[in-house]
Amino acid sequence: MKKGFFLRSALLATVLIVTLSLTAFGFTWPWEKDGGGGEVGVTDTEIVIGSHLDLSGPIAGWGVQAKLGMEKQAKEINDAGGIHGRMIRLVIEDNAYNPAQAITVTNKMINKDKVFMFIGNLGSPTAAATKPIISKKKIPQILPITAASLFFDPYDRYSFGGFLPYYDQARTLIMYFVKEKGKKRIGIMYQDDEMGAIMLKGVKDQLAEYGMEIIAAESYKRGATVFSTQMSKLKRANVDLVVTATVIRETVGALAEAKKLQWEVDMCGMTPAYTKYIPYLAGKSGFSADGYYAIGQNPYPYADHPNPKARQYIKDYTAMFGQAPDQPSLAGMQGIMIFEKVARAVGRDLTREKFIDTLETIGPIHEDVFDGVSLHYTKTSHQGAYDSMLFQIQNNKWVKIKGPFKYSD
Repeated sequence: MKKGFFLRSALLATVLIVTLSLTAFGFTWPWEKDGGGGEVGVTDTEIVIGSHLDLSGPIAGWGVQAKLGMEKQAKEINDAGGIHGRMIRLVIEDNAYNPAQAITVTNKMINKDKVFMFIGNLGSPTAAATKPIISKKKIPQILPITAASLFFDPYDRYSFGGFLPYYDQARTLIMYFVKEKGKKRIGIMYQDDEMGAIMLKGVKDQLAEYGMEIIAAESYKRGATVFSTQMSKLKRANVDLVVTATVIRETVGALAEAKKLQWEVDMCGMTPAYTKYIPYLAGKSGFSADGYYAIGQNPYPYADHPNPKARQYIKDYTAMFGQAPDQPSLAGMQGIMIFEKVARAVGRDLTREKFIDTLETIGPIHEDVFDGVSLHYTKTSHQGAYDSMLFQIQNNKWVKIKGPFKYSD
């Protein structure tokens, strides 16, 4: 009898361990689908969408705004009756810009919240950490808020980019300044990490198209606050264009050093520098950032935007949250907009596989509120964005100079 008892206990313990292990790794039992026997995250009344954003860490300014943009767009859809009678329910978790925390909350959203898909996961290191987990479960993930190319290259059926890759941005800048501004001596100040390396490669490869080479390349360590050495060396090299492969603080630091050196040189950057904080922080430091160029994907969301849809959006957003939208708000808005367009096209019988098939074949998706670049996915490419726009700071505001265009034009 004791032998039988111990055998039964051992069997029960084994079953429990296996069950817990499978659940921890995201295994979905057949009976864990929605009550109607349909797709995970889709019921008769709602569609569950997940996202992990930095809400408490170093880029929480981006995460909070992206969250508000997603929430506003979802509310508008729900207030209008939802998508084929289903309401959108958002599950948004804080990744704190920490890959380990991003993995934890992603597993929670997959296993506990049973999300249908992910939209707008924020941050290159955090979204990269969770990408293989999500794709392995065959869950769609679209528009991560990062320009890293790993979300579409190599091709992954379940992963869709949305921002023009840094490599393409760098090539576009060089194309413009060489062909349209006649620049001949190009220098770069770049962050000594993966982001800076891919930006540097884009600059070098586009220069090679014109039989040119980079004149000077000065790096800095992430977290650096002093850039006098780099900018002094670039000036001594007599470059006529400085590409800043930088984020916000470093961009302002480079501009400040140019002012100290009394160096009137054209300077340009990429999407990490396309933010209102460049002219704002420059002004706080006692100088103007006027003249600086940057790549972006949509005109800045100023209250006097030329599109009446944008002006109404800004008015509604401000009334709803007590603050004006910023670039991350638009990223959150666009992710939900694209989901709505595709989900409506799929119809009432919404599944993950049908969503992906439709997104790959629906054709160009236009952003007609803030007049941003179109996104286009196919069965062989999930890059999404191929065009960009060029902006310049004039009178402390970003003004569109050119675009949409691409370096292959």
